[in-house]
Amino acid sequence: MKHWLRVFIVASCALLLSAGAHAHQQKAAITKVLFNPRTDNIEVMHRFYLHDAEHAVKEIFGKQADVLGSAETRQQFADYVAERFFIVTDNGEPLPLSRVGVELDGKFLWVYQETEQLQGLSSLKIRHNALRDIWHSQINTVNIERNGGVKTLTFSDNIELLTVDVSDHGHAH
Repeated sequence: MKHWLRVFIVASCALLLSAGAHAHQQKAAITKVLFNPRTDNIEVMHRFYLHDAEHAVKEIFGKQADVLGSAETRQQFADYVAERFFIVTDNGEPLPLSRVGVELDGKFLWVYQETEQLQGLSSLKIRHNALRDIWHSQINTVNIERNGGVKTLTFSDNIELLTVDVSDHGHAH
């Protein structure tokens, strides 16, 4: 009798944890675009909640997709993100973002990109549609850090493309 009760309790807890995973989808991601003065690169760091990435890969790549257990699935997700995030300079040239890697870190999945800094940039146009083609409620926040200042762009609802001033004149606000 005690064994049955133990099995019932374990099964109930597993069911609750499973339901909790669905309830805790954040549908939000944060990206940092860092103008790194030490490397002269623009480093892009996308941070997704692992729960969101787990649900997304099953929607995008099928039920067999496994963010936790498969480096291949993580790479597929990184490629998916790279195809939906881009930066265009003020003269209309897309910045060629190379794919640096993908990493699991606790409850987050990180996707990394980078490119060389161009001289004389005054503004950037950014598009960040990762997961927004799956969930309309997905909000992607992009923080652009340069010369000690931070500017924030928020991609939500129907916002597709935003422009940010990144000129070297003084600090960003």
